[in-house]
Amino acid sequence: MDVDQSKDTLFYDGQCPLCASEIAQLRKTRGDSLQIVDIHELGDGQILLQNSREASGPGEEVVPDKDQLLRVLHLRRADGVWLQSADANVAAWEGTRHGRMLSILRWPGVRHAVDLVYTLWARWRYRRLYGDQFDESRHAPQKQ
Repeated sequence: MDVDQSKDTLFYDGQCPLCASEIAQLRKTRGDSLQIVDIHELGDGQILLQNSREASGPGEEVVPDKDQLLRVLHLRRADGVWLQSADANVAAWEGTRHGRMLSILRWPGVRHAVDLVYTLWARWRYRRLYGDQFDESRHAPQKQ
């Protein structure tokens, strides 16, 4: 799978039923304006994108590995900035009719509670699907 670095790219876990459901809705809503990539369809080393940097620490290149991508939702902006967790989810819906409503989740008083709930849910989801540690040979879908 080729990753187009000229537009925002959302990396999601195609093995997660809730994630897949939201992604289906997002594909309908955003169309081609957002590249959506199932992490399980990426080849080894394919995530290493040029000009990547973490949103919270510009200047230092930080590229998540496959296991990190599976633990929480990640979005890579076209300019190389990585967003994760609720920030990535809200950014994925930008420019849609849901985007303005979801931006409330990033308001200072609400942000802390949303981040806590997201973190707890993401940990539960990851453990339920992959146990304590992701293992490509055990957890990745079989390629046909």
